Amino acid sequence: MVTQRALLLRRTPFGESSLVVRLFTPDLGRVDLVAKGAYRMNSRFFAVLDWFHTLEVQFTPKALGLAPLASADWALRRGALAARPAAYRAGLTVLELCDAAARHGQPEPELFAQAEATLQHLHQGGLPAALDQVLFELRFLELLGIAPALAECAACGGPAPVLRGVDRVAFSAGSGGRLCAACAETARRSGMRVGTMPEAVLEAALMIPARPRNVLALAPPEPELLGRIQDLTGRYLDYHLESRLRSQHAFLSESNRNAPERGQPPRLGPVPSHP
Repeated sequence: MVTQRALLLRRTPFGESSLVVRLFTPDLGRVDLVAKGAYRMNSRFFAVLDWFHTLEVQFTPKALGLAPLASADWALRRGALAARPAAYRAGLTVLELCDAAARHGQPEPELFAQAEATLQHLHQGGLPAALDQVLFELRFLELLGIAPALAECAACGGPAPVLRGVDRVAFSAGSGGRLCAACAETARRSGMRVGTMPEAVLEAALMIPARPRNVLALAPPEPELLGRIQDLTGRYLDYHLESRLRSQHAFLSESNRNAPERGQPPRLGPVPSHP
């Protein structure tokens, strides 16, 4: 019997009153279990197995088949998160990304800690939900080793200056991000799709994670700039996961917010000075 902290990733009805649940744990990664009788009013699981809460669960792992969930209780509840639509969507994005990246039986302590912290921030509501989501997505890409190059050329590591006459740079998700002119041409010749991205968006995506949360709370990015960063991370994840997250379908179904015809985005404001 093992005891683990866990986040609920999926739940599927099983039989008349049970649930098959997929949990994300720090030490065992993804775990699929059956919660017998979970829909019964007198069940020890009733109303416990819900999104966004940190759970404490007990079960005996099995090599094959579904192990039964022996017990589950709340370690930390986050009911306020579900009451705000923007936070709810961002929270679902966090859980979907964990489901996409975590492996069965493999420890994922860093990803679990980042997901749990982000859900807690969304619950507390100190920053715009989209900003907490972007911060998680950028960290998620780092943990997977596929973070986009935002300052230098992804291919050669050298400078990747703006294109002549426009404040935009060559960018390719398939090549790993920002590109210099020579590497962009090489990528095009190899059949890779290469577009352009406003430099202000890449600069903001690079600078925001380095700013303390209290500074971001005082001076968050303007909504237009934040939407463009979210569009950047969302479409980059689309490419590398080869699947669109359900929670992001509506947002990314709109036309690309960083397309040239959208014009120049605002730049990230200066860091507020403290008295």
